[in-house]
Amino acid sequence: MQTFWITFRLKDNATYTQRYDDLVETVRTSASKWWVEPSSFLVFASSETIDTIAARVKKVINTADDLVVIGMSDYKSARLVGNNEDADIFDLIPFMKRA
Repeated sequence: MQTFWITFRLKDNATYTQRYDDLVETVRTSASKWWVEPSSFLVFASSETIDTIAARVKKVINTADDLVVIGMSDYKSARLVGNNEDADIFDLIPFMKRA
């Protein structure tokens, strides 16, 4: 088991609630333990790889409008999924990769 964190911004439109619910459910089904107190930051334990989780997340968001960043608390590993307009994140977190 490894610990992951996800932070996200979903576009507020007609399908926001469904995408939010689908994202939380994707994390829940990947996790053995999870923490979802904040509204846009989740921490969870999973035996899946970061790339598997990123691929699952990518299926349930609108990558043209939404943005999700997934990281691992014990490793220098992070994935960016979706619409990002500021490339500074790749300088600030050099191990960040697009999923």
